[in-house]
Amino acid sequence: MDLKPYYAPLLKWWWMILAASLIAAAASFIITLGQPAMYQSRTTLIIGQSLTNPNPNTSQFFLEQQLASIYADMATREPVRKAVMESLNLTWIPPYTARALPDTQLIEITVTDSDPVRAQAVASEIAKQLIKRGPSGMQDNDLERQSFIEQQLTTLEKNISDTTAEIEKLKIELGSLNSASLITETQQKINALENKLSSLQENYGRLLSSSSRGALNTLSVIEPAEIPSRPIGPNRLITVLTSALIGFALAAASAYIIEWIDQAIHSSEEVDRIIQKPQLGEIPRFPKDVETLSYVNEEPFSPITDSFRSLRTNLEFLGLGNTIKTLLISSPGDSEGKTTIAINLALSLAKAKKRVIIIDADFYKSELDEKFELKNKKGLGDLLLDGKIGKECLIPLFKNQVFLLPSGTTPPNPSEQLGSQEMLRTLEMLKEIADVIIIDGPPFIISDSLVLSARVDGVLAVISLGKSRRDVLKKIKDQLNRANANILGYIINGVSPKSASYYSHYYYAGVKKESSNGKTMESKEVKGNSVKNP
Repeated sequence: MDLKPYYAPLLKWWWMILAASLIAAAASFIITLGQPAMYQSRTTLIIGQSLTNPNPNTSQFFLEQQLASIYADMATREPVRKAVMESLNLTWIPPYTARALPDTQLIEITVTDSDPVRAQAVASEIAKQLIKRGPSGMQDNDLERQSFIEQQLTTLEKNISDTTAEIEKLKIELGSLNSASLITETQQKINALENKLSSLQENYGRLLSSSSRGALNTLSVIEPAEIPSRPIGPNRLITVLTSALIGFALAAASAYIIEWIDQAIHSSEEVDRIIQKPQLGEIPRFPKDVETLSYVNEEPFSPITDSFRSLRTNLEFLGLGNTIKTLLISSPGDSEGKTTIAINLALSLAKAKKRVIIIDADFYKSELDEKFELKNKKGLGDLLLDGKIGKECLIPLFKNQVFLLPSGTTPPNPSEQLGSQEMLRTLEMLKEIADVIIIDGPPFIISDSLVLSARVDGVLAVISLGKSRRDVLKKIKDQLNRANANILGYIINGVSPKSASYYSHYYYAGVKKESSNGKTMESKEVKGNSVKNP
């Protein structure tokens, strides 16, 4: 499985992704430089007496956990916040959290502030305010009642202890007695003391449940707040790395969105994945203010002309001129250079001693008719409508280097005429007098080209970087496959000029020679006919 299409946008837009990551990292670093150091103080409270109860039960644990959640929620309410600010004479309170630790009776209060002393004071005061709002923070009359209960509990504890000791003493004496009457009397005393002990213990239990010793709904601090000595932030390294990662993710997502929106083809790799045919040529961008249709004649030593020679060689390797006599040249869209490439390829083939005929099959927007002023000439359309007209329609160009069959009269039904038997007879007739027939067809988006693709020996696609679209090319590839067209390959048109210094060395070496008298004489070959006078 080829994974390159999936990460290709990242490779293409690597500079944008890198820039976004660096900008995000630099911005976060600058921002953190101006941030003060932050300190954190923590205090922990516990609900109930489960830790000191030797025999806690499940219901007790569950109730205390529920109370812990309630108190934690109370700590974040406005009454507690106002009480803390009034107690500490503050006009605002630093951010804090209060949470019940999962599956425990513990409440953790955490205060974060730039002032460590204030953080510790606020944490301690929040704990105090919570305690005040529970049974532990009762009023004076409640305190007196609890004090009385504590005194009674102390008395009961002493009585229970004394009664238990007396029972043990009588049990020891009981073992040494021999008189039946004494034994009976001692046993009665033990029974009476045991009844008394049971009553004392029952009273003790009732009082204990009313006191703070056995209460479940009590708050106490088990971890007091301390003044923090080390700041917890800002963590500059983590912040910078996180910002860089966010910048990377956003830029990467933008790259994929741009690629999804922008359907233009920008590299030959994209064409390879769609057409799955070889690249047969790469034509550099033509200079400005030059006649492109006769460029191979005008500049025989140019790197652009050399690229047409390479294209010619690659096509000859595929059988052009032998097994492949008819070649359709077209492009996915309009104005992508197919006509320019067709004419210059024909001239390059002519220089290799090939007899070449160019057929202008674009009835809708013929660039050749406009360039060579052939609007009133008979041509392909007339041949298809009236088979009597034949070879006399051919027009010699560039001193008879190539011959052109213009588009002529536009048929009322071009697609049907191009797919007719008359079109096949026309091609067979032209094969008798030419080695290669190049058909300059309309863009592939026109059905005429699809019809022609089934009538020729090979199809050559012209791809213009930045103009041809991926979605259109995919549809065209499927349509050509359904038409059983022989797609030979594709040409990349309009690339940046390659190795200018290298080519210029050979260019000037080939066209300029110095004579013995020091004068420079031109050895450049004679140019062809003017475009407008074939």
